[in-house]
Amino acid sequence: MDNTMLRNKRGGLYVRLQLSMIVALLCLLPVDTSFSQDEQSKKPSKKSADSVSFKNDVFPIVEKSCLPCHAADNFNKSELSLDDYETMKAGGENGPVWVAGKSTESLLVRKLKETPPFGERMPMNSKKKIAAGKAKWLTEEEIKTIARWIDEGAKNN
Repeated sequence: MDNTMLRNKRGGLYVRLQLSMIVALLCLLPVDTSFSQDEQSKKPSKKSADSVSFKNDVFPIVEKSCLPCHAADNFNKSELSLDDYETMKAGGENGPVWVAGKSTESLLVRKLKETPPFGERMPMNSKKKIAAGKAKWLTEEEIKTIARWIDEGAKNN
């Protein structure tokens, strides 16, 4: 045999030896088989635990900041009542309040931002009350909560 063939033969043997060692080491790694499919299904999913609730998260914000003007028994130019989920879903003169799954297209979110698509930023009377130190705009966190609820499908939960 010439030197070239001998080197190739030895090189191939060395590579096979390395691969065999790697496979052997991988086989020695501990595998946890105690965590069965049933145990996984019993754990609450992170998404459901962290999802935004209309009743617990969104409506308290609406009740505090929007209902002073947008209750059914109050007149407002938009003819929008935010008394409960169903009246919010019905919308007002300017159409639906939200587009489920699309907070960036939803009036409820867009009217709370600094530059709404039309009219005044909501809550409308906040500008005067803020100047007097009696009110404030919704916080960024409150707006994000509403937006996230809409992005999650705007469910009555």
